[in-house]
Amino acid sequence: MKHILRIISVLLLLVGFVSFSTRAEEPESQAESIPSFSAEQLEFFEKSIRPLLAEHCYQCHSGHAKRLEGGLRLDSRDLILKGGDSGPSVEFKKPHASLLLEAIRYESFEMPPDTRLKKEQIGLLTRWVEMGLPWPNEEPPVESGNAEIFDLKKRRAEHWVWQPIQDVSPPKVKNKSWSHHPVDHFILARLEENNLRPSHAADKRTIIRRLYYDLIGLPPAPEHIHSYLNDKSENATEKLVDQLLASPHFGERWARHWLDLMRYAESRGHEFDNDAPNAYQYRDYVIRALNADLPYDQFVTEHIAGDLVEHPRLHPNKKFNESVLATAFWYLGEWVHSPVDIRKDETDRFDNAIDVMTKSFLGMTVSCARCHDHKFDAISTKDYYALYGYLQSSNYHQVRFESMLHNQKIAQQAEQLYQQKQKFLKTKIKNAFAGEMKNFSTYYQTADLLVRQSSSNVDQEINRQASEKKLNASILKCWVQFLQSNQGKENSLTTTLFVDSGSKAPPAQFNSKTPTESGPDDRTIIDYGNCDPKDFITDGFTFGLAPQPRGTLVLDPSNQHIPLSLLLEGAARRDSLWDDIADTPSPKMNQKNKLRSFPRSGRTLRTPTFEVRGPVSYRVKGSCWVYACVDSHRMLFGPLHGSTLKKVSANAQHQPQWITHDLSRYKGHRIHLEFTALDKEPLEVYQVKHAAPHPEQSLTSVSLKTVKVQKAFETAFEEYFDSDQQPSAQTVSLLNWVLTHPELFSESGSKERQALSKEIEEYKKLREQLKHSIQTKSQTAMAIMDGSTENDHVLIRGSHQNPGPVIKRRFLEALDGKSPVNNSGSGRLQLAQAINDPANPLTHRVIVNRIWAHLFSRGIVPSVDNFGVLGERPSHPELLDFLALKFLREGRSIKQMIKYIVLTKTYQQSSQTTLDVSEVDPKNIYLHKMPLKRLEGEAIRDTLLEISGRIDLKMYGPSIPIHLTKFMDGRGKPPKNGPLDGNGRRSIYIQVRRNFLSPMMLAYDTPSPFSTMGRRNVSNVPAQALIMMNDPFVIQQSGLWGERVTKQLKQQTTDDRIRWMYESALSRLPTSEELSAARQFIIARTKQNSKSALVWAELGHVIFNLKEFIYVF
Repeated sequence: MKHILRIISVLLLLVGFVSFSTRAEEPESQAESIPSFSAEQLEFFEKSIRPLLAEHCYQCHSGHAKRLEGGLRLDSRDLILKGGDSGPSVEFKKPHASLLLEAIRYESFEMPPDTRLKKEQIGLLTRWVEMGLPWPNEEPPVESGNAEIFDLKKRRAEHWVWQPIQDVSPPKVKNKSWSHHPVDHFILARLEENNLRPSHAADKRTIIRRLYYDLIGLPPAPEHIHSYLNDKSENATEKLVDQLLASPHFGERWARHWLDLMRYAESRGHEFDNDAPNAYQYRDYVIRALNADLPYDQFVTEHIAGDLVEHPRLHPNKKFNESVLATAFWYLGEWVHSPVDIRKDETDRFDNAIDVMTKSFLGMTVSCARCHDHKFDAISTKDYYALYGYLQSSNYHQVRFESMLHNQKIAQQAEQLYQQKQKFLKTKIKNAFAGEMKNFSTYYQTADLLVRQSSSNVDQEINRQASEKKLNASILKCWVQFLQSNQGKENSLTTTLFVDSGSKAPPAQFNSKTPTESGPDDRTIIDYGNCDPKDFITDGFTFGLAPQPRGTLVLDPSNQHIPLSLLLEGAARRDSLWDDIADTPSPKMNQKNKLRSFPRSGRTLRTPTFEVRGPVSYRVKGSCWVYACVDSHRMLFGPLHGSTLKKVSANAQHQPQWITHDLSRYKGHRIHLEFTALDKEPLEVYQVKHAAPHPEQSLTSVSLKTVKVQKAFETAFEEYFDSDQQPSAQTVSLLNWVLTHPELFSESGSKERQALSKEIEEYKKLREQLKHSIQTKSQTAMAIMDGSTENDHVLIRGSHQNPGPVIKRRFLEALDGKSPVNNSGSGRLQLAQAINDPANPLTHRVIVNRIWAHLFSRGIVPSVDNFGVLGERPSHPELLDFLALKFLREGRSIKQMIKYIVLTKTYQQSSQTTLDVSEVDPKNIYLHKMPLKRLEGEAIRDTLLEISGRIDLKMYGPSIPIHLTKFMDGRGKPPKNGPLDGNGRRSIYIQVRRNFLSPMMLAYDTPSPFSTMGRRNVSNVPAQALIMMNDPFVIQQSGLWGERVTKQLKQQTTDDRIRWMYESALSRLPTSEELSAARQFIIARTKQNSKSALVWAELGHVIFNLKEFIYVF
């Protein structure tokens, strides 16, 4: 306690000497007669409140009501405040006592009368009242039975943002000597229009501090300051800017801005805050992309469709696929485990993804059209649901990004080898067995006779019969041995044939009863023996590049004579070539998702999407996990949807089997199945059908000695070796029997058999070489992949229980999105092209405005995420277009645009002014001075680490677990508590968990990661001062700084140490008053405490608590 009092006393002493108070801006006046709501509040109303009122209240309480109940209208803010027969509906002084809230809580009136609102809906309305009833400035609806007509053309024509970007020239200015930079001319022209002038130039210390924080988020060290001060060249600032832009820490600083847009987090939130696996890979991607100055159009394309680009971008050193990592943004949102209403959960997830995508890239609140045509902008409900199709046609997975491109080449080589060897092996097999095949009946009958005669000299009799009948004695002997060993085994002496030998639907397996070869019917979801290539969907290469048709020759070690067999049915077949792939271990903090309990990445086959009718059956051979992905739900935890995951075990005979998966409870829902093999076990997937499997057709067993079998063998050889058509199941079955009994059709030592064996060994050798070339280990990351082509319904009033017509995938109609996407796949690549189209008036305006906002604390369009009617209009529209076109024409380089802006006189102005601007420009909209900027929580924390010397500038890798205070508790609490200082790592590398966010970051307005936040709030609350005064982390860093001073500046004087501390923390030297006060403090405290480091730590703690420490002027 005494320590704290001493700190407070010194703080008060030093604060009296600092110049902060003369430099800080005065708070803006808040006195307004008309309520002013932020863009975020208005968006909350449009997305959450207006649809709720429309659905539950307007039937009785609006201008369109057939009969107005209670004299109350709820379709206008003024009318709500006016109230009805019972008086005003809302009481701002006591919001919870408002009639409106009492009614929906059923405490007075009971509204709606038919059914109570859900708890979540009551919460939304309560929040709305507490916010002051945010409502756009609009006229109350007229009392009419006719609904307002949505006129897209009119809306597009009336609002500035839909108009093409104008090619404008810098305006002429009166003060031609101030600057020759085009941007400065735009700023100066507006200042001169309003009889204002720019502030004086900032000093070099201010400039370097400003640039360091804006570009890399760290303070300049004293030696960097001195270097810049001593550089008297005209381009000293430009050289400094180039140096900072080239710093790897640039990407870390600007990635944090981007992650705010993407609602980046590493857990799913909701009740148990499950992990979002490997989310940090996306964060690292963004840092690398920004450091590489990736052109913005490519950056956008990689986000929307990085998995589909023809030539993915490679990491410069490790050569892994960078492009696919960007697609994780689609899935960074909150996920609910075991949602009661699984389709509603999907629409909420899709809404969040579309909201983030359209705000971030287009600056438009498209999600406001979820329940109705946008109330103000040229965005229809059809526009909104057309975007759903892109997500319906896509699929979440963990991508093996490190190995995918390398292994894709191996897979292609394996496919080429397979195709080549099929041809060669067929030729060798034909040569080896066709010669004796014509004597099949003779061999059988002769051998059968010899077995029945039981001669004492069998070998002599075999040779005599062979010579007499012109047979091969060795083969005949094998026949005799075969029949002798199978005496009494009737099934081994018969072949199973259809009664009708001319049938086109023969059995699929020799010597067994099998399903018929019936063609596709309306119950068939997919038949991998006869499917469209686009329906073969996998997340890797375990199942090869395509299904293998019936009759495919495959290596079969179980065949003792010839290690070959033929596939009896066309199938998606696991290839043993990929048995050794493994995942690089990834961090797991709180992972209860059952789908993460077994390895799936790169090993999964998925079916096309279909609508559930009831039970689903699939025909498989082998063991596997089968997951029924209902409405794209993937957070499988708890009993509610446990039936969607099924484990299938191979039967004892290792034969194909039909498995029925009861999905009746999901009738009417969209679904696809995912098959994942177990460990290294073989797996073949043949068919997936609605309902139970067909009963198998009765087959007839025919004796081997009948003429029909001889003819069947001859026909099979002719069909398999001399026809380009897919062989029948009977042909494959017969030939497979030949391969399992090769000794009955050729001599093992014959040159033809030797050639066949040589060909097989060469095939095995080449496959083994390919197997050794496979990159078996790989990190994984969240990503998107194409599924089957799907469109979605327009949901009437946003309700999934009231689907309207299907709308095809397309872009916003106001941006020339009339043409639907008709190609297979998701169409996301075309979506990316539409967003990047130079004719699109939104994309490039939005990004240059974001860059401007990060440098000036306010965008040219202040509502950086909303360029629509409810957003704020641009302060300098011509400048916005000038910058957008420059950005577009000069390679869409973010770094070059930043450099272009920070070299302006506008940016390099002082944040002080002597002008009286209280009436003309009180909010500094015209930039008559540089805005004062408070550092974000991350920059404050990083600065503490940098100054104390504790910072570890290591880049990339798994995040450091969040440090949990004793107050951070609840379900989903991470089992591991991170270190207080995060191991010294920069804040961007500290794990972001939705339910356990850093108290320090929250106090300094780091946004909760639930939706896009392009402009952070900047609050000034007591909690911030209390953190800097009492937080253990801040005190810890103060102590380390004290130790650093005593060790690093051991030979320096007290005054030199004080100057160094001020310069390190504030980028300036102390005034004479500050120096004297600090000196006196050190002397006094040293007398009381012999520990020098602790004394200097106390001074450091005081400096940390200066307001100037967290501000940039």
